[in-house]
Amino acid sequence: MELNTAIAGMAAAEEGTERLDRGGLISAILVGLIGAIVIFITPGFLAVVAQKTGFDNDQLGYLAAWDINAMGVTIGLSTFALAKVRWRLAVGLGLALIVLGNLLTAAVISFPAMAAARVVSGAGEGIAIGFAFAALGRAKNPDRAFAIYLVTGALLSSGFLYMLPLIMDVVAPSTFFIAIAGFAGLVMLSLRAFPDGSKDEPDIFAAGGGKLDLRAASGALLGVFLLFFAMGAVWSYSERIGQLSQLTDGAIANGLSIGTMAGVVGAGLAGVLPRRWGRSWPLVFSGAIGTVSFLMFRDHVTPTAFVLACTMMMFSWNFAQPLLSGICSEACQRGRVVCAMGSIQTFGTGLGPAAAAATLVTGSFTVMIYAASLILALSIVVTIVTMRWSRQPA
Repeated sequence: MELNTAIAGMAAAEEGTERLDRGGLISAILVGLIGAIVIFITPGFLAVVAQKTGFDNDQLGYLAAWDINAMGVTIGLSTFALAKVRWRLAVGLGLALIVLGNLLTAAVISFPAMAAARVVSGAGEGIAIGFAFAALGRAKNPDRAFAIYLVTGALLSSGFLYMLPLIMDVVAPSTFFIAIAGFAGLVMLSLRAFPDGSKDEPDIFAAGGGKLDLRAASGALLGVFLLFFAMGAVWSYSERIGQLSQLTDGAIANGLSIGTMAGVVGAGLAGVLPRRWGRSWPLVFSGAIGTVSFLMFRDHVTPTAFVLACTMMMFSWNFAQPLLSGICSEACQRGRVVCAMGSIQTFGTGLGPAAAAATLVTGSFTVMIYAASLILALSIVVTIVTMRWSRQPA
């Protein structure tokens, strides 16, 4: 959900590349889903880790950051590796790291060992995401391919988050991570259908070409980072906020699952906005909805407020993503900026919970919520100013 199709379209952008058949599409979707599993279900992931280890809120935030930032590094590296390595071998390595990382997560309890395990898994997740997105970009209809991927991810994660209380009652936390490792192992069986890629993938970084608006690119990527930083912080801790407000497990599960589905609505609505409306006012609308959702998490949260806050937050986040992608795409015709966006947004999502953890020494989420609200507003301002810059001659 939170992932943008930043590497999308690079492989499909050139004539003569191998197109994705039905088997390849299924394989790419499966690889992308296992790669993005922590992002799709971050609150539930942290809840399971907390049940297994008893980590406090700041430790959970740092743990999420280790995983997601490792993912961001390898997404960035995958961008450069597309034209240089065999795709099936690279994805096989990524899936093997996911298997190893989750088996280690199931086996360890201490924070340093758990963080190391999540770095291993996060590195594999980033490789899987990067190459899966490049493969989906080779579909005959890339927009439809990514829509299938996102909707499938949203439905599965919504179902998981809704069933989370039951899962935590009947399944041991270690079994949860072993199951993820098993799923990653099964996905390996689909790699025969995955495109091999590198033999006909253009190396967009090997030579110049395509005008790069550096000022617009820098501002757009900064705006992306700030938005994902703020959203990642609050979304990661949403389940913990519900626990602090003594909500029932069912109420928390409803909020998380409904919120995840609202993200699909937000992304879809952004995709059908009339172009004459531009991007500035829709981004202001998105920022306002997101800020209100953050503020609804203050103090004691009622069940109704929790559901509304999760719904509005995920709607806002996913409504903004296509708009930000368009801005980044216009900064470079060859896709270099929108490609970098995938790594930048992942770092933002990972660093948000880590920064928020430093504010939780009092046991209250108030400082985090106000800080995230200010950072979200700043991201909208930076992005709109960037758009105005890009309309002026350099």
